[in-house]
Amino acid sequence: MHPNTTRRLLVASGIMALIGAVMWAYKSVVILATGDQPDYWFELALVWFGVSVLLLASALRRQLRRSPLVTTLGWVSAVVGSVASLAYWMDGDDEGLFGPAAFAVMLSTIVLLFLMGSEVHQKNLLGKYDFGPRLLAWLYVAAIPAGAVLAALFGERYLEVGLLAVVAGWVIIGLGALRAPNECLDLAD
Repeated sequence: MHPNTTRRLLVASGIMALIGAVMWAYKSVVILATGDQPDYWFELALVWFGVSVLLLASALRRQLRRSPLVTTLGWVSAVVGSVASLAYWMDGDDEGLFGPAAFAVMLSTIVLLFLMGSEVHQKNLLGKYDFGPRLLAWLYVAAIPAGAVLAALFGERYLEVGLLAVVAGWVIIGLGALRAPNECLDLAD
């Protein structure tokens, strides 16, 4: 892959991760402040996140041992995230296809992040942000249930605290992809 292509994939991945993070952050802050959920922000962010991990996996595929599996999971995340968002947009609620599709996109993203995480860290592929994929995977695993506990104790809107922790992980992924140093990547053809 040409060095400019790798760099462009990383930049696009970083931008998409940050757009999704802003969408989830906005949704969470609005819910915490008002108790009202803004329509579509959560659901549409799944598309941005899915495409972000697909582009990140594509950019780093030459450096990863499990490249075909990682790229496949990236495609699953991107396509299923798009289907989930489209299903929600067409139906207007989270019944039917949206729930299972959203679960599938999050599960594929978590598995992808765990698979990439160790190698990205060991090979320093994202520079000082190389801990990002593993951190985000663990945030999904831990913060969402922690948010559910807060919601049970203090009210439903506190579920957003866990989601905001996941947002922080996406910001780290976005910054890492945008700032990945060229010397960390094998950019030779």
